[in-house]
Amino acid sequence: MKYTITDYFGDRVELEPCLELYTVHDFMGKEMPGLAIQLYFIDEEFGEPELYEDLTVCFGEFISLRNAAYIDTNNCYFAQQLLEQGIAKDTGLKKHSGFCEYPLWVFEEGFLREIGRENYEKYKAAYDAYAPI
Repeated sequence: MKYTITDYFGDRVELEPCLELYTVHDFMGKEMPGLAIQLYFIDEEFGEPELYEDLTVCFGEFISLRNAAYIDTNNCYFAQQLLEQGIAKDTGLKKHSGFCEYPLWVFEEGFLREIGRENYEKYKAAYDAYAPI
């Protein structure tokens, strides 16, 4: 799955997202997995994926909203372009840290499964065991 953004120079860049997991803690200190989405640029000359940017940012806390993560708009100036491509919905909630503001997005389950099925299953199992609904 690839997504195209326009960079600072007006060039089109194709990125491949990959789902990894952060270690976060609930309010009692229990370790939980958190969603970490990394964006890779595929170098056409060498064919090797290169980390372009981390889309999500971790504050170390468990987010009790399923499939949610804070977005690193401080480093991902292009995040809105990805949101417009339908990977997630903006909740309207934000976390402030220093001079930066990080929106909370809820990612589409199909998107998360496609970019990292094994890690998503680990996240989902831990989430469901913690907050069964």
